[in-house]
Amino acid sequence: MKHNDLNKEALSVINDIEEAERLGRRIPLHKMNVLEARKSFYEMRNALSPNPPEVEAFFDFKIPVTNGLIKARYYRGKNKDRSNILPVTIFFHGGGWVIGDLDTHDVVCRQISNAGNFDVVSVNYRKAPEYKFPFAINDSIEAINFVVKNSINLPIDTNKIALCGDSAGGNIATVCCINAKINCFPKINFQALIYPSTHLGSNYNSRKKYDGLILSDPLMKWFESKYLEKEKINDWRVAPILFKDLSNLAPSLIIVAGCDPLKDEGIAYGEALKKAGNITETKIFHGQIHGFLTMGARINDANKLIKLVCKKIDESFYSNF
Repeated sequence: MKHNDLNKEALSVINDIEEAERLGRRIPLHKMNVLEARKSFYEMRNALSPNPPEVEAFFDFKIPVTNGLIKARYYRGKNKDRSNILPVTIFFHGGGWVIGDLDTHDVVCRQISNAGNFDVVSVNYRKAPEYKFPFAINDSIEAINFVVKNSINLPIDTNKIALCGDSAGGNIATVCCINAKINCFPKINFQALIYPSTHLGSNYNSRKKYDGLILSDPLMKWFESKYLEKEKINDWRVAPILFKDLSNLAPSLIIVAGCDPLKDEGIAYGEALKKAGNITETKIFHGQIHGFLTMGARINDANKLIKLVCKKIDESFYSNF
């Protein structure tokens, strides 16, 4: 029944995945070990993403964090002068805090840097189970502060910062936005949350209705078991919808996929932000599946999503001019 709700392109992707699993050509991620799952996720992203578009410039650099270093990747979009000072969007990749990296979301970050009038910095926070919660959160907070201090002299305007992430990366982005409010630093102009995880451990109706469409209950439990200890499940940094005071946050765009187990919690978070007095827009891509942002080779809505995100971020940076 749930397949009847799917966009035709999304249905085609789901049918291919289900057939591959039925024929034994694909093993569900939760039945793999972590290293196998990371490799499989990268291969799936490559198969579903368009070819990497050219950008004006990109390079990797290291960010010092507590007890270590993490990698980040800087992008300047095509046809933008390398010497101009531009705002910056800091991007956090999805993957359940366990899989995903700079390479799985490289095409998306290239597309965003080309479509928006700002630069992009993608953050490769440390992942579970090697680094359990709250490492990913703490790394990301430190990465934002590093970029805002512009320690490697990027051509960016550090007074104009947006945060963006998909799925687990959407969780990280919104937690970092709340953290910036708590600490009164840095100023965040905008947050774009793409089918974010906002209430880990919850039981919204969409989790049952769309179970198995990219995300399944066993896979979400697999991520959860790798990411955190059970007693941490009600920590607001795990489930930001539980934070006691969501007022005075940056304007937000929340993207929801219509056939996503995380659909209802994304909508609920948008409603909570509005109730707290924030400027918030929730956009539902009806018929779409979790992860469609990185499926632009097969799903046209991925391109519409990128254009919308960039339009809203640009407006937050330039609306006063």
